[in-house]
Amino acid sequence: MIIPILLGAAVVPVLISAFSVTSSYRAGSFLYGSIAVASLYLLLAGTSVRMVAGDYLALTIDPLSSAFLMVVSTVWALTSFFSIEYDRNSRSNAVSFHLAVLSMMVVMVSGSFPLFLFGWEGMTISGYLLIGYRKGMNNIPPYVFLVYGELSTLLVMVMGIGMYFESGSMIFSTGPFDQVILFLGIMGFFIKMGVMPFQITEWLPIAHGNASSNGSILFSAAMTTVALYSIMRFITISEPGNVFGLLIMGIGAFSLLFGSIYSASAEHVKMLPAYSTIENSGAMLIFVGSIIVLESLGQMHIAAFAFAGLMIFAFSHALSKGGLFMFAGVMERSSGSTEIKSYKGGSNSTFYGAGGFLASISLAGMLPLGGGVGEWMLLETLFVMSILGSLLTSLVSVIVGATAALGGGISIISMTKIYGFGSRGAHARKGKEGYMRISLLAMGASVLLVGLLSTVYLDAIGKMIMEYTGINAGAFVGGALVVPYGFLISSFSSNGPFGGISPFFTALFIFAFAGIPLLLFRNARTRSVTNWNGGLGEEDKLHSFAYANSLRLTMRRFYLTTEESRGTKYSERTFDAFWLVIIFLARKTVSFSRILGVKIMNSSLMAYVMYIMLAFFAVMIYIIIQP
Repeated sequence: MIIPILLGAAVVPVLISAFSVTSSYRAGSFLYGSIAVASLYLLLAGTSVRMVAGDYLALTIDPLSSAFLMVVSTVWALTSFFSIEYDRNSRSNAVSFHLAVLSMMVVMVSGSFPLFLFGWEGMTISGYLLIGYRKGMNNIPPYVFLVYGELSTLLVMVMGIGMYFESGSMIFSTGPFDQVILFLGIMGFFIKMGVMPFQITEWLPIAHGNASSNGSILFSAAMTTVALYSIMRFITISEPGNVFGLLIMGIGAFSLLFGSIYSASAEHVKMLPAYSTIENSGAMLIFVGSIIVLESLGQMHIAAFAFAGLMIFAFSHALSKGGLFMFAGVMERSSGSTEIKSYKGGSNSTFYGAGGFLASISLAGMLPLGGGVGEWMLLETLFVMSILGSLLTSLVSVIVGATAALGGGISIISMTKIYGFGSRGAHARKGKEGYMRISLLAMGASVLLVGLLSTVYLDAIGKMIMEYTGINAGAFVGGALVVPYGFLISSFSSNGPFGGISPFFTALFIFAFAGIPLLLFRNARTRSVTNWNGGLGEEDKLHSFAYANSLRLTMRRFYLTTEESRGTKYSERTFDAFWLVIIFLARKTVSFSRILGVKIMNSSLMAYVMYIMLAFFAVMIYIIIQP
């Protein structure tokens, strides 16, 4: 009965939202929080339940779905709590929000393709409504979201049909499936994550940047996590090979690098974290590809370490990205502008500042927060893979590791920019704003706890990882020298221990050498100096565009930066390389279509007859030569 109860908890807020916006969010924060608690219990117990009705419908929950459900339901609960104040009057937004949550819930407990596709398509429709039914919204952003959402559903449907013909069942089953069919379905999941090749169209920043803040949280923090769960679900029931994993690692590395580059230069308060989502999705794909490669090589101990790192990274990303979009929503609402460079003067409250700070530094990969722990585990995995002995694996691991390190470094620019300049915006409070402040602070505090208590979290997901790798994640928890047992995370190679960190003792170290001096000298006098404005004209204050302009000049090959002069004054103009490619392809497509229409599909009866005859003979030849 546990699965119907969990689904029922997701249905209730949808029904309430039809009558009361605020009450639906209140109910959602409680019920979604209850789902998170129930998921944690099921995860710790290692519970697996399956309900089957006929040959086409099945509901299931197991340690894998419990682990991911705990992550996304935590985000749902805190976002609902935030929305009690943020979204008081928009009934359409509330209905769409809870429908999106319900659709994700269906995906998480589906054990058959019809239900899975029903939930997956529900995510697309509700997301379209979240963007489209906003006051003053034009048609382009919701249409872009709908187009890519439907393409995603189509690809997943192709995978489902292919697996049905191979297995003879619509129920998820384990077996060696055709890798081309599997990759097509995973590309459908790529779309929801915004990664390569769909990153080139930049549809995700366009859609997320035009949604409400609570909608953006669902897209970037929750839906991307559901897409990651879907990838892991179908990979664990398939048997992808070494090359398959290396390909996913390469796609993840490309997405990580370019996501971080465009995030650092973005000036829109929501597009910056949306590009950051592409970067983090790329990092999670590197984890996924690493797990596939390591399992194909029989390196199960290291594969289990990568799996554990993926879960920590995913949990941290969901929480910190939710917190960052909350922070962005507060800034947009208080300043009336979406441009980061327009934020100046004043200061935010401690609650907003602390929540935004913790979310930002976690996304920048700083220890001891969860994002820092996850990024360390990613690099450790790639370091170990580079010495496994396989030339191809070692080469790809070195290139991907270098790319991940570079992208992680660039992410520091984007996160310090959005927090540093965003926290300067004077926040005009409307009442006490208790719900918004508490939810933002809770997001930041949660990602801090994920880092500090990462050894505890590894024990919690130990049974789940053991089910798929045969190695308990608790094996990576230990102690050394002055670090007591239970406070050290160790990585292992085939030759034994490789490296280790202690998030808790890292926090003590930072407090001792940075926190105490800051407390002692917090009232020290400051002095003003002439600022360098990133190569732009002299101004009184350094703004966000100038802050990132050094990167634009340094990486002019990526940004296609050109210098322009007007007399003695110089300025820069940047071009979006991805969009130039899209425009080029669009023009070639239009040109080809015109040629096709004039030369072949020109309403000529003779042309149609020739086409039918050629197609007939081609099919007959194919049938004859088949064994």
